[in-house]
Amino acid sequence: MARIVLDKETRRQQLLDAAIKVFARKGYVETSIDDIITEAEVARGTFYLYFPGKKEIFLAIIDHYFELLTDLVNRLMDEEWPAHLDRARFREHVLTWLRFFAHHRDLAKVIYREATSIDPQLEARWNRLRETMKDFLSERMHVLQEDGQVRRALDPYAWALFMEGIFHAVICNYILQSDQPNLDWLADQWVDFVLWGITPREGDALC
Repeated sequence: MARIVLDKETRRQQLLDAAIKVFARKGYVETSIDDIITEAEVARGTFYLYFPGKKEIFLAIIDHYFELLTDLVNRLMDEEWPAHLDRARFREHVLTWLRFFAHHRDLAKVIYREATSIDPQLEARWNRLRETMKDFLSERMHVLQEDGQVRRALDPYAWALFMEGIFHAVICNYILQSDQPNLDWLADQWVDFVLWGITPREGDALC
């Protein structure tokens, strides 16, 4: 069988994808370079052309994750948002986030489980991204309050904190724990809870 020759970026991504699968399955400590090259079906020498060792490929995975996540955040922030409170639009944005983590499930497992202990800079990077999102959500809430669509008594920053908490719990306790997460069901539950809370609406069944 002829050897497949890949360009450097494709080969590097192949190694990253293989490492993500192995780290998600075995954890950082139990993973060896042999595990990664076996998953990637490459020679040991090929691995060392791209990464000096296990820690370096793990740090590259963290960089890859933040590139993907930052791109998603920037894309959503750059969109033109409607001035009115639109459930369908809100639901679609929630689904966009849920699909991202469902699609990158192994990558998210690696980051959420062990990345902080390997990369001392990770927490600072997380905090910067989280603050960017909280500022964005707070501003969106303020605009809706000014338009009279949301109660003014609700503190925009507190709302952003609540959203962050829901987001973290949904990712860690549902998407990463379920082999086939029901994203449509989850998006509906999330959006309806945020928009209407737990008090019954007209037409809701009470028993």
